[in-house]
Amino acid sequence: MAMSDARYKLLGGGQYPSECDEDAPVPPGLPVPLCRCEPGNQLVVVKQSRHPKTAGRAFYICKRNDSLNPCHCFFFQWIDGPDKFDPRIRLFPYYRLESWAYNEFRRWVPPPPNPPPMTEEEKQEAAIYRVNNPPKCHCDVRAKLQRPNIGVPPKFTPFF
Repeated sequence: MAMSDARYKLLGGGQYPSECDEDAPVPPGLPVPLCRCEPGNQLVVVKQSRHPKTAGRAFYICKRNDSLNPCHCFFFQWIDGPDKFDPRIRLFPYYRLESWAYNEFRRWVPPPPNPPPMTEEEKQEAAIYRVNNPPKCHCDVRAKLQRPNIGVPPKFTPFF
């Protein structure tokens, strides 16, 4: 059954922007706002956007706004500006129901880029260091370097 426009606005629909509205205002992040849910005002929670237009941006949303318990206050507010857009967040796992209190929220940060390729000299130094300082196995004993065959050309790579 479709809801009339007047009833939809009465319940709060259209009052707040949503995750897909990239041009929504960005008020200060603190103090944490309250939504208008009953009973009383409730502290909102933080999520991070996965929408193609706003990926990576953090926002406040009513803690009751999930698929199991639909919220009628429709509270939504950006925490950070459009400069925080980072589409790489969509490459990593996303758990739709995850949300955090503001003090527990840790912003998603992209992994560091791959380091530049090593020069032949750096590779030799790293190999000498590894031979002189072999890794330890799980029982805390130094591993031994194995050379399966010493033919020319070698068929196997030495290993610990």
